[in-house]
Amino acid sequence: MKRRHILLVVAFAFTSVWSLALADKPDAKANSTEAEKQIAAMDWMAGTWSGSMWGGTFEAYYTTPEGGRVISHSRLMKDGKQAFYEFEMFEVSDGAVQMAPFPGGKRVVGLTLANLDRKQRKATFENKNKDYPTRIEYHRAADDRLVITLSDPHGGSDKREVFDLKRKVD
Repeated sequence: MKRRHILLVVAFAFTSVWSLALADKPDAKANSTEAEKQIAAMDWMAGTWSGSMWGGTFEAYYTTPEGGRVISHSRLMKDGKQAFYEFEMFEVSDGAVQMAPFPGGKRVVGLTLANLDRKQRKATFENKNKDYPTRIEYHRAADDRLVITLSDPHGGSDKREVFDLKRKVD
């Protein structure tokens, strides 16, 4: 009987502490729902884009956000050869839209959506704790133009790269 009483007290204490811990956390489901709306609103990125960059032709393809994820692949073509490639995945994780880059196919430190302007068709991702770039901005500047800006406002560097891409028609 005494043992059962102790187990009940321990279970009650654990339940109480767990309830308090959950009460102090923001509603993860509400955050995820907002993040799901944000990623769905990034449908303006979808398409195939191309422009001159880094001494060659940079091409990027972005899927629609159907299924809650945008997947991208890009490459740099120089003298008929692929000189660089990268994958990117935009998805909801930990209640926010995250962008995970895979330059050369290897995952590096990602960035979190810091600002989304649906009217301006602009999404800004940041991570103050990573190396260059600490900010990546995607902006659909016109129906046939996607501008991607890499910068380092959090790392103290003036380095800035702008990919001014035009819609590629196959």
